[in-house]
Amino acid sequence: MTITHDDLLEIHEILVDWFAASEDPVAPPGVRDHDLLFSSAGRPYQTVERVDAYPTIFNKDAALFHSLINNHPFHNGNKRSALISAQVILAQENYWLDHSSDEEMFDFTRRAASHELTDQRADELPYILEWFEANSRKILKGEHPMKFGELKSALARFDFELDPPIGEFVDILKDGRRIERIIKQGIQGFRPYHTDYIAGLRRRLKLTPADGIDSARFYGHKGVASTASQFIELRAHPGSLESGTWLWPGEPAEHEADYGEADEGDRDPGVTLEVANEATIA
Repeated sequence: MTITHDDLLEIHEILVDWFAASEDPVAPPGVRDHDLLFSSAGRPYQTVERVDAYPTIFNKDAALFHSLINNHPFHNGNKRSALISAQVILAQENYWLDHSSDEEMFDFTRRAASHELTDQRADELPYILEWFEANSRKILKGEHPMKFGELKSALARFDFELDPPIGEFVDILKDGRRIERIIKQGIQGFRPYHTDYIAGLRRRLKLTPADGIDSARFYGHKGVASTASQFIELRAHPGSLESGTWLWPGEPAEHEADYGEADEGDRDPGVTLEVANEATIA
């Protein structure tokens, strides 16, 4: 999979729509320089003597993020576009940026744009690469049987409640309203819920990877802090680009401190179209 000029433009337009009514709109919107946008989109897939200049998913991710941040292809919203586009690159290879908090992600993006990550600009790309590697994880798929208490705990992480079992059924509630009725299993001698049953329930409750909830988040695997990284509902699969389901979490105004300033418009003189000709990231 690749990310194209049109994909980057669509991501930018989605961000424009999302922030339109906020205190921090992407204004003025639109492309400032299409050549730089094409350059940013193409950089992760550059080759040197028929060998990938950016061979791994994290090399490609860092190259795209670095290019969008520095080339300023849009009039405004370059930092936001860079961070979301980096998520797309990772999602194409089943990775999520999931090991850092919202605040850490936004601060990282701000510092990257201000050239505060490293003392020397030549070291920025390796730093960005290492940061994405350290803060990403593989999307986990697949189901396993669950007892009643395990299912109750898993659903509670997403604000669902289970009524006490009455007879053969249990009601699943959200905000006091019944959302689903399931059979009683995994309690008082009943067998656990089968994997097929769990898979169907997750689909009905919109708790699947397509909804931004992979198995690590649903089952609460050790090391996963599901609430720390919900800065965007990824809908983490390539089809997200066409579906238009990308959302920024919370109130957009919360991010004003990170993104309130307008982009300068003048690109870094050291990062021009030639940026696409750099070789591999060290």
